[in-house]
Amino acid sequence: MRRPGAAWTLPLLVVLAACSSSDDAAPSRHSVGESDGGADAGHDPTPAESCVRRGDKGNAIGVGEYCTPQGHQCAGFDGAPICLADVAQDQWFCTRVGCTTDDQCGAGAFCLHNPAGSACVLDRCQPKDSGTPDAH
Repeated sequence: MRRPGAAWTLPLLVVLAACSSSDDAAPSRHSVGESDGGADAGHDPTPAESCVRRGDKGNAIGVGEYCTPQGHQCAGFDGAPICLADVAQDQWFCTRVGCTTDDQCGAGAFCLHNPAGSACVLDRCQPKDSGTPDAH
């Protein structure tokens, strides 16, 4: 299990833990013109802080798949049914909430634990400047 630095603490992980596995269970605090991220191909609404960008694909169970607020892109992934954008996070990707071990997150991802709960996060989203060693 990895211990991220302060830069990736998922401050609203409590909200995530309370969500059901349905994308439309939580209201969005973001406004996007279309459910696919907007019809304007020249404008990417993704927050600059997101480590996943429009067009990025997730792993085999869906962790890391790009998603937009109320876009329902995670609905087809039983392993990662929650879109972080739906719960007002600056990370716009599909995840699994309530993981206990890294293997539940699939290839290229780990189970992020903090006092508020846990969720699957892509390895590449781990802050490079965290200076925190992996915990075993």
